[in-house]
Amino acid sequence: MNDTLSYTFSERIRKLRTARGMNQGQFADFVGVSRGAMSYYEQEARTPDIAVLKSICVKCNVSADYMLGIIPDPNHAVSDVCRETGLYPNVVKRLNLIKQIHDIKSGELIEIIVGEFDDPDEAMRLTPFTAATSMTNLLLSTEEGMTVLLLLSAIIFGAKLDTGSDVLPIFRFPNAHSGLEISYSLQNLTAALWVNVQEEVAKLRDRFAPAEDNGKSPVQADKQ
Repeated sequence: MNDTLSYTFSERIRKLRTARGMNQGQFADFVGVSRGAMSYYEQEARTPDIAVLKSICVKCNVSADYMLGIIPDPNHAVSDVCRETGLYPNVVKRLNLIKQIHDIKSGELIEIIVGEFDDPDEAMRLTPFTAATSMTNLLLSTEEGMTVLLLLSAIIFGAKLDTGSDVLPIFRFPNAHSGLEISYSLQNLTAALWVNVQEEVAKLRDRFAPAEDNGKSPVQADKQ
């Protein structure tokens, strides 16, 4: 456990230092520790005592939980989402950035991105995905959406066809939970993937989009 802690602290203090463009000596002076100690920290030869840890956290505006490897990201809100969903920190941050871009009025989009975002290049790269949040809500909040997502997953995760079944061909998902098998007839899967998916998604969007426009969830709309 001490080896893991030393490795995690070493990795994260190095990230803090490089993000500020400092060498070891400069960073040691910045956080108020000896240069020798800083070298030991980065070499995984030593971990800091509580007072030094507090000084590093205060100076760098990070939490001790992050430095000790308890949470995966310096931002507690990001780490909370990661813990609840299993998403990676960079994925959560990009989803948040996509939402911010989505909320910008289209006529001001480029000006605001260039003037206000810390990483305008990244923001511009994500502009085509501004419907990602709505799309995720659509797919994961309805049975129809889950069916469409399952079919698309057959392609995305490289499902393998097993024609040995007497009933239906079985598509095995190599990254799925151990023992999980999803069964579809080859004819239906082919038709859904190449002919009907776009049509079915359009129907799904038409059915549930008005509920989103009214500020209601699809579930609430169905109950009315």
